[in-house]
Amino acid sequence: MTDRLFLVNALADAKIDRPAAERIATEIFEAIHDSVASRADLQRFEGAMSAGFQRMEAAFRAEFAAVRSEMALIEHRLLTRLGSLIVIDAGLLFAAMRYLPPVH
Repeated sequence: MTDRLFLVNALADAKIDRPAAERIATEIFEAIHDSVASRADLQRFEGAMSAGFQRMEAAFRAEFAAVRSEMALIEHRLLTRLGSLIVIDAGLLFAAMRYLPPVH
C-alpha cells in the first residue's frame, strides 16, 4: 500500500491530477501484482535451491570418491608393473654378466 501511495504522490508531483494518478497507480499495481514474487515465494525458492545444491554436493562427493578409488587402483597397477620390470631387467643384467667373458 505504501508503494502505491508513493507512486500516486510521484504522479501527482508530475502535474497529473490526483484521481488520474490514483487510477494509474492502481492499474500498474494490479498489472504487476501476480508477477511480483513475495517473501514466501523467495523463501520457497531458496529452500528448493538449497536442497538442489545439497543433492549436487552429495553426487559430486560420491563421484570424487569413485575417482579416488580408481586412481588408487591405477597407482597400484603401475607400481606392480614397474617393480616387475625392474626385477626382469635385473635378472637379464645378471644373466648377461654371467655369460660374458671376464674383462682382464
